[in-house]
Amino acid sequence: MTSSETASTADVRTSDHDGVLVAVISGELDMVSVGSIGTTLFDHLGKHPKGLVVELAVDFMGSSALSMLLELHARAQREEVGFAIVATQAAAVRPMMASALSQVLPLRQSVEEALKSVRQEPKQEPDQQSKPDQQPKPDQQPKPDQQPGG
Repeated sequence: MTSSETASTADVRTSDHDGVLVAVISGELDMVSVGSIGTTLFDHLGKHPKGLVVELAVDFMGSSALSMLLELHARAQREEVGFAIVATQAAAVRPMMASALSQVLPLRQSVEEALKSVRQEPKQEPDQQSKPDQQPKPDQQPKPDQQPGG
């Protein structure tokens, strides 16, 4: 299944890869086009796919696009949907490197790599999962006279 929608200066094509949505954005992702492209991506995310891969095959990417990608990533995390961005072209990589978002957003080098990471991505980060075996046992808890400040 493939669909295509055009915003004034950018285009997004989507395809389904066994429940993971791949959205390829081309053209200029600027303040004119980011609204409609973002709406399309958020609408797809609202359908709760197994994952979302955004490939940035853009000629230009402005700061409004960076904000949209951050919001999309945050929503994917809240909804526990695997998420990755494929960015190999300088027009997409440079703004992310300059803004240090390359350290925040899950960037991948290819759609195949992104699909693999999204499918293997746990629903919760390991440090957020409850780990009852790490709770102190009653005999390991400090006695009232051993507690600091007492």
